[in-house]
Amino acid sequence: MHPIFAGMLGLGAPELLLLMVIPAMLLFLGAIPAILAAVVLSRIPRPHRKQEPGLAFLLLIPFFSLIWAFFVHPRVAESLRSYYASSGDQSVGDCGAGLALWLCICPILAFIPLLGLFAGIAGLVLMIVFYIKAFELSGRIPKAVQ
Repeated sequence: MHPIFAGMLGLGAPELLLLMVIPAMLLFLGAIPAILAAVVLSRIPRPHRKQEPGLAFLLLIPFFSLIWAFFVHPRVAESLRSYYASSGDQSVGDCGAGLALWLCICPILAFIPLLGLFAGIAGLVLMIVFYIKAFELSGRIPKAVQ
């Protein structure tokens, strides 16, 4: 917003700072899951990918990302499970598929009053746990296979 228009609306420096910082923070926080998903998917060999890495960046679209998350995060887990099933490794379990589903549900629950705070915190914790597991599993894939 141009400073002249902001002055006409009665907005001072603190208000303008908030109008610039909050959207930038939300965009940055929204970019984290997209980047994480794209990196993990790019480490998985093409025949086992259930989604291309570039499609993870559709998570940057506001509100659409609430639905698109149900396509991205579970497919990261499915891709990992597909790779490990083909290599005969059954020790990895579901590769975080349950975590991925709850990771998608928590942001929707965050719109419910009072429950929203807890759902938001739970979603953040689930995202951290899921992507630590996903990075650990994708890191075990040999570079020659990728």
